[in-house]
Amino acid sequence: MPKLYMSEALGLLAKTMPFIWLRLGSYTLFGLALTLYFGVMAGIAWLLGQLWQVLGVLVFILALGGAIGVFRWASRYYFYLLKAAHTAVMTEYIVFGRLEASSQVAYGKKQVTDRFKDTSVMFAVDTLIDGVTKAFTRNFARLGNILPIPGIDGLMKLLERVALLATTFIDEAILSRAYKERSDNVWQVAHDGVIVYAQAWQPILANAVVLGVISSMQFVVFLILLGLPAVAVGAVLPEALRPALGVGVIVLAWLIKVAVADAFALAATLIAYHRETADMTPSPQWQARLEGVSDKFRDLGQRAQQGA
Repeated sequence: MPKLYMSEALGLLAKTMPFIWLRLGSYTLFGLALTLYFGVMAGIAWLLGQLWQVLGVLVFILALGGAIGVFRWASRYYFYLLKAAHTAVMTEYIVFGRLEASSQVAYGKKQVTDRFKDTSVMFAVDTLIDGVTKAFTRNFARLGNILPIPGIDGLMKLLERVALLATTFIDEAILSRAYKERSDNVWQVAHDGVIVYAQAWQPILANAVVLGVISSMQFVVFLILLGLPAVAVGAVLPEALRPALGVGVIVLAWLIKVAVADAFALAATLIAYHRETADMTPSPQWQARLEGVSDKFRDLGQRAQQGA
């Protein structure tokens, strides 16, 4: 069983508490705003439903679609950048063991803007990395080798799905190589970062999978903790508002999970990536293998050569 860096990940989160509080506060406020929004829209839908039931249902569906659109916008232009800045600071502690800055948040933001001149560049690099890591997981990763638990043969397909979801943490770890290298050619850094990941994938993927499962379990815990008082509140609310309260509880529990539990999973994956790939040089053999299974890896290589 590969080493899991859970204790070190907890220590890393403790060192970056300004980001934990910022993430928790941002996601909680956003979740409360969505809950209030759902409450108001559910009330409007209920009133309109008294006139015509179909109209009430239609308004609620439109309100749900609007909330999803707002969440996607916030995820792309605020929460993603917040996570990237947190990743930059955690990388600094992992690689160099210290952070010589008075403000972690300001330092992390500067690292992101210095490495990625525009958010569109970061999204483009991340998209290519995501495609490559998923292709690698499907073609080369053998979970039975890293999770040798007796009697899990029947669960292997489920674990493969979990592994594909967990690659989101690996994507961030590979992107974090840009903060370590201080290179302006983030395409080349990402290209080399994918190759060295392929060379040392077992402990890195093991941390991502195990911590991803733990993160999901913590979501259930948050859901129960928020759901119990919500049941009491729902008992005194009009029946039409109870679905909105239920949606709000689920959204808030999910956002707290993303703010805290996912940060823990990311920290462990970052540590595993940088520990296992330290002083490693990209292998031409693995480069050829990846080029054979992933168009996005070939695209990444072309952009690395062009420097853009």
